[in-house]
Amino acid sequence: MLSKWSWIVLNLVVFVTTAPRKKTPVEDEAKAFFELTELDYEDACYNIANVQWSFIVSPSNKTLSSWEMQQCNYTEFTKMQKKEVINKIKNTKEQLDSSLQYKYDVIEKPGDTLLKNEDWKKFIQFAGVVELQRSISHVNKSHNYSREGVEYLLSHSGKLEDKQAAWNAWHRQFLPLVANYSNNLLLVAEAAKENDVEDIKNYWEMLSGHPDGYDKINSEWSRINNLHKKIVKFIGTNLARKYNITINDTLPAYLLGSLQGYEWTDISSDILPHSELIYDLKKNLWKKKYVGKSLYKTASSLGLMLLKQVPQAEFWDKSEFNQQCPSSLLNFCRDGTMRVSTCSKATISNFLTAYEDVGKVLFNQIAIENTPVLDIVNRYSGLEEGISTLLGILSVSPAWFKHTDLMNSTKDNEQQMIVSLMITALNVLPRLAYYYSADLWRLNAIQENITDPMDLITSWWKYRQEYEGVSSADMDNPTFMDDSHIVRNKPYLPKILGIMLSFQLYEYIMDSTEVRYNIDGKLMNGNVIKMIQHSGSREWQDLLNTFVDIDDISADPLSLYFSPLEEFIEENENLEYKSGAMADKELEELEKHILREINTPTTTPSIITRRITTKSYKTISNAKNMQSKVEKSLESKSSIYMEDKPQNFGPDLTTPVSLGKTSTPDILNSTENSTPKISTSKAVWAISAILIAIVVICIIAIFGRRRCRKTPKNRRYV
Repeated sequence: MLSKWSWIVLNLVVFVTTAPRKKTPVEDEAKAFFELTELDYEDACYNIANVQWSFIVSPSNKTLSSWEMQQCNYTEFTKMQKKEVINKIKNTKEQLDSSLQYKYDVIEKPGDTLLKNEDWKKFIQFAGVVELQRSISHVNKSHNYSREGVEYLLSHSGKLEDKQAAWNAWHRQFLPLVANYSNNLLLVAEAAKENDVEDIKNYWEMLSGHPDGYDKINSEWSRINNLHKKIVKFIGTNLARKYNITINDTLPAYLLGSLQGYEWTDISSDILPHSELIYDLKKNLWKKKYVGKSLYKTASSLGLMLLKQVPQAEFWDKSEFNQQCPSSLLNFCRDGTMRVSTCSKATISNFLTAYEDVGKVLFNQIAIENTPVLDIVNRYSGLEEGISTLLGILSVSPAWFKHTDLMNSTKDNEQQMIVSLMITALNVLPRLAYYYSADLWRLNAIQENITDPMDLITSWWKYRQEYEGVSSADMDNPTFMDDSHIVRNKPYLPKILGIMLSFQLYEYIMDSTEVRYNIDGKLMNGNVIKMIQHSGSREWQDLLNTFVDIDDISADPLSLYFSPLEEFIEENENLEYKSGAMADKELEELEKHILREINTPTTTPSIITRRITTKSYKTISNAKNMQSKVEKSLESKSSIYMEDKPQNFGPDLTTPVSLGKTSTPDILNSTENSTPKISTSKAVWAISAILIAIVVICIIAIFGRRRCRKTPKNRRYV
């Protein structure tokens, strides 16, 4: 038994070793320096984001020129910051805590911006030219297809020959630019040298925040690849029957539903025996008008359940919801501010993209508490990608489909599970294979010093065939030029790691890899939110270990998640193909009808205006004024703006919601520029609508005022 003095000594030792370490004057000075540096980085990033946003919404030579100018200013800025941090901190770096040392490393090695000025200028100009051509070009003069037109043709029913012709014509326009790309690709090696990294593999691993990341993927790839090959074979069998062609080991790239061909969800109805469920889903997306802002608001309700936040007011006010797809999401580096430019098209692909975008928006809003600007501009986070993909996985679960009333033709849980798993697989597995092949292809091209354009294209298709199971009758199409990530020399490594991580996070949150049908209570897990809050302070790998007990990236949860689908494919390899021609025709007619409604301007007949009495007008005016006061009061009490008009929701989204319930929030009525409104020529309907609106607005104004009075002043979330 320890003596009294022994206990005292032991407690003293424990206190000394566990008590918070008092910061030294050196650390205090360094912390102040880093805080100022981060503010400077925020300003520089914000300036670039502003001109880049102008280019996204209005691509032209003028907006492109402004973006290039800001990029040139930015490279000078990062070089200056590197010199300052070395002069100020280098000799005392070892005296700093791990968080400050991490910030030092990120500033000292910011990435590609350390390239020589002339190399950086050529690099940026080339990337801008390609992006402008992708944004505004048209192909096939006889049809005058825009990018949007080609994407529509590829994702809808049609003749094989038309799809192939449009796909070829789009990609062939980039052939003259391949020579410049081969020169720009070699700049990765130059950037590695300028950042004092020994080779390009280690350089991309440094930027991705995962040492030995490629070795980790290589060791895990066999399990992912086995499942991917089964999916490819299953798809090939059904596409061969649909188009009456022979498909051997690889899939024709122009039959996969999009130009880039690494996301295959829009062909899901062509490959499943339960295709009626897929058609139900596609039709309901249009019927409920889950497009543009309304779609993103639906996604934000799931984000609220998972992360206890919704996008800020500025996201809704400044984003563009009636532009083109694929969507573009841009980070403005201040206060978690982000914007999206997207289209008003109700497709499964856009549905998933909206949820994944919302995941990134919420991630950055939560992370802002730790000033993550250095991670945003100088590093690529696998953790952000993991949270984003996690929302995508949950968005196509049977539970969420039931909650949003998107799948309603069967009560067979097994069929719903297979459909959900197949959609997730078509979204995730082709991307993993594409990302992996794209990185391996580029690493090999740089190491082998491949500069001849045709050799580069030949090598590209060799890797796509081997890892993706994708090919083309014309193997000289440089499809990689349609990928801004590749053109900008960004590694796909963090996206690969993030997708694998998303299934580990799913397993952590759900305590199971089952596809859930009824999830009672909150999805939110406090440790996940704490982990996001601390991002930007250290490597994201360390955060996983600290907060959610994930010490390494593994493919095991992914394999386990898809095991029921794998069994289904093995048991149904020889199923008879069901033609969906009639359903495709019905879906396209519905799409055209809804698009006409969306694009029809709402008008109010003059006769109705004359029939509104002065008393009614005053009632409406007073009610609107009361409502406006309530909304402004609520907005001033919350830094997060959940919806434009709170009354448009059914259930209160601040309370736990069961994903198994079939009640769906009426989100559509709160949309603005992207919200479809159906006009009618019958005055009686319009008058009835106005009378109902008067009553509803009055009720909302009265009860809204009461709610406003009860809202605590320090309440952060609506």
